[in-house]
Amino acid sequence: MGSGSKARKKSRGGLRSLGSLRPGAMPIAIDFGAGSLKALQLAPGNPEALVAAGEVVTPEDCLYDPAKRIRFQIEALPKLIKQSNFKTTRAVCAIPSPLLFCKHLQFQKSDEVTTQDMLNAALPAQVGCDASMLLTRHIEVEQSARAGRSEVICFAAGRELVARLMHAIKAARLEPVGIHNEFTALLRAFAPSPGVAGPEDKPTLYVDLGRASTNVMIARGGQMLFARTIGFGGLHLDQAITSQLKCSLSQARQQRLALTCIRPDTQPPPVESPDAPLAEGESPAPASPATATVTRVTRQIDLSEPVEILVDELSMCLRYQKALMPDQRVERVVFVGGESRHRPLCAEIARALRLPAQAGDPMTRIARTGGEPCVDVDLSQAQPGWAVAMGMCLSPTDL
Repeated sequence: MGSGSKARKKSRGGLRSLGSLRPGAMPIAIDFGAGSLKALQLAPGNPEALVAAGEVVTPEDCLYDPAKRIRFQIEALPKLIKQSNFKTTRAVCAIPSPLLFCKHLQFQKSDEVTTQDMLNAALPAQVGCDASMLLTRHIEVEQSARAGRSEVICFAAGRELVARLMHAIKAARLEPVGIHNEFTALLRAFAPSPGVAGPEDKPTLYVDLGRASTNVMIARGGQMLFARTIGFGGLHLDQAITSQLKCSLSQARQQRLALTCIRPDTQPPPVESPDAPLAEGESPAPASPATATVTRVTRQIDLSEPVEILVDELSMCLRYQKALMPDQRVERVVFVGGESRHRPLCAEIARALRLPAQAGDPMTRIARTGGEPCVDVDLSQAQPGWAVAMGMCLSPTDL
């Protein structure tokens, strides 16, 4: 009888394992972002439906140290997975952009040598290590204006880092089935539906404003035309406020989110309606209600210089893409990422770039009942910082 009971337990365990691999089951997407660790699972459908979501905010003392931040998130992952009540053990993750090599390279077109072989020959000088120590992927940019040469967007990450992330997923009792970069995941989140024309068919600048860095991507109709990571994020703006007000980082962030404009001489009186749409030429609403005390302090804050640095970097990206494809003029900018919830920042960038702007939140298309497990996530509010996680859910597994 004891042996029969053990056999039945073993059988039930086997069925549970098979259930996690049932056709159509979508994996858990794990996003090791600078501001927070995120985990998301969707169910297939039209539209896709939310199964569960969970988030762990990065402690302030880990924000400045990527290695310490990754250690914290790896240790926090098993508890987050357990609390979130996901319905599968399959998981995919993205390489954090600050730890990812992303660069445009040009190669002479050849019928005898593959692009991958040319990449393997060029990468040691670019990265400073042997190509065998890297996991690489690339995208060949179509319609390049450089005659006789191919434009390639190269993504590379250290195999040691990839192995560490895979081990972390397994330590959380999950099965790794895919690994992506944040650019391809973001592209997937906004990719147009097959056979359906829409605004995504126009060359679009995607600005993923993160806590520690900003990802820049230009795409059209689901095709990536440009990609770059800028080492500038919300943390750098908070540091500027810390220097100006001699306050803590958390206080600086609170003050920044209360700003109604980036330049102190253009601060309008506090207004309500923080959820009003971001339209060209409008006076942007504050990210949160401001008290009279906060208003007096915000008039002392000037973020024009650090924002101009970011705008200059974005302008260089636009010029590079224009030189590469003169007939593919960028027609709009879409802001995503956790820092894009600060509407005045997005409005200032769009004004400087002279592009119509739109706030991107692909999570709005996800079907929800309101009863799904959501650990420390309020999906009743806009969540543009979840674009990468959602894109991973919609991406094919590749392991």
